[in-house]
Amino acid sequence: MKHTLTLLTAVLLAFVSHAFAAVSVTEFGAKGDGIADDTRAIQAALDTGKNVVIPEGTFRIYNALSPKANQVIELIGTVRIADSIIQRVTADAAAGQPNVTVADASGYYAGQWVTMGADDLPMQGGGGGVHKDRREGGDSGRIASIAGNTITFELPLRRAYKLAANPRLGTQPSAFLITQPGVRIHGTGVIDGNRAKQFDFAPGDMSPKQGRGEDTRAGCGISIDSQVEPVAHVRIEGITIRDCILHNLSLYNTQHTLISHITCIRAHDKNIVLRRSEYCQLIGNQCLDSVFEDGIIIYANNNHCIVQGNICTRNARVGIGVNAFQTGILLSGNICKDNGANLMLRGDYCSSTGDFCSGTGDVVIHGRGNQVNGLIALCGVDISATDLSYTGGIISGSDEAPLKVAMTIARTSDDKRVALVDGVRIRQVTMKNCHTAVNVKGVIKDVRLIENRIESKGEPFTIAAECKEQVTLERNETGVESAKESKAK
Repeated sequence: MKHTLTLLTAVLLAFVSHAFAAVSVTEFGAKGDGIADDTRAIQAALDTGKNVVIPEGTFRIYNALSPKANQVIELIGTVRIADSIIQRVTADAAAGQPNVTVADASGYYAGQWVTMGADDLPMQGGGGGVHKDRREGGDSGRIASIAGNTITFELPLRRAYKLAANPRLGTQPSAFLITQPGVRIHGTGVIDGNRAKQFDFAPGDMSPKQGRGEDTRAGCGISIDSQVEPVAHVRIEGITIRDCILHNLSLYNTQHTLISHITCIRAHDKNIVLRRSEYCQLIGNQCLDSVFEDGIIIYANNNHCIVQGNICTRNARVGIGVNAFQTGILLSGNICKDNGANLMLRGDYCSSTGDFCSGTGDVVIHGRGNQVNGLIALCGVDISATDLSYTGGIISGSDEAPLKVAMTIARTSDDKRVALVDGVRIRQVTMKNCHTAVNVKGVIKDVRLIENRIESKGEPFTIAAECKEQVTLERNETGVESAKESKAK
């Protein structure tokens, strides 16, 4: 019996050792010298299904790396997306067929992610008015096969390409494309998107599926992306992702995913973006210097996610943003400084607790059924909301640069993403170092300001004539005298 147990223990230990054994990519021929093409060597290590170590060195890749389910990747060195291979298209290509002919197809191979570009494609939109100097990508997808200089895609072209528009084809992979559950990437290493040397077109989805929008499977540092069932239980921890031609980190159709303590720097568009995802956590990350758009954006069709303890600075559009019609997004203890807008809460039934915003860029609260608690805003606050409970915290300028208006409550847009002003409650907020504490205007209904402490240099409340019947002031302290409970008239 003892011999049987010893043998069983040895078998189990051997199984566990095999299951968790890590292999180095150098065992499969990866050089890490910044010159050799290490794509196939790293992918061969991943294809073993074992845990993988990417050691010190710079590993240049020409295509997205695809981890297996439940695989752990320890990133110590740098994975760098190689300079884009760009070739001009030498014949008109019709929409609805999958082929293009290029001047020289020798640098491409089957399975590679590429994007079509041309001079007649529209300029990239979005960005909150920030000027963009690149065009949308025409079609983005993978190469199915190559015959001579004719490249066949996995899917047909959605657009036609005429020689008069100078069409061209460029490689545009993400560094990692995660489509399997349970993947973990961690370590102290770097994913370098090499933005200056990439094909500078925002990738466009080649899939016939409607409503997807931009193709976030290409051009990212890490793209977590499932086309059918959600990919779940992915963890990205500790690493740095920088200089990607699209987003540094993209989550699409994922659940129960943790993004923790990573640093995202200088994405061309968004540092971290979530779409169609649930029960995800973004905790303790730094998102800096997005060229055109956002630090962290909860973009579309997301629910029940936590965004906590992140630092977002100097992003062109929004530090942390929750777009309209997202539900149950919880913000807590984040720091946003010197962004186009520091914090944007447009979702429904979301909350902000103990967030801190300062420098250039205001706080924007547009949504339905939201709660804001203890917000420290050393910048202005703009509110167009329904059933908003805003309690505690401070809104303040500085002695040298007081705010013109601390809080604006107004409905001035017919944009359906911006809620009607109805049922707004502002309680126990300190507003100081400002000329006017609260300005109420536009189409509003049922606004109450209760027990707030106001130290303004001018009139504490500026309320448009058409709004006065809908605004109630209760027990506010104005710094000059205690306002009596009354209707604002």
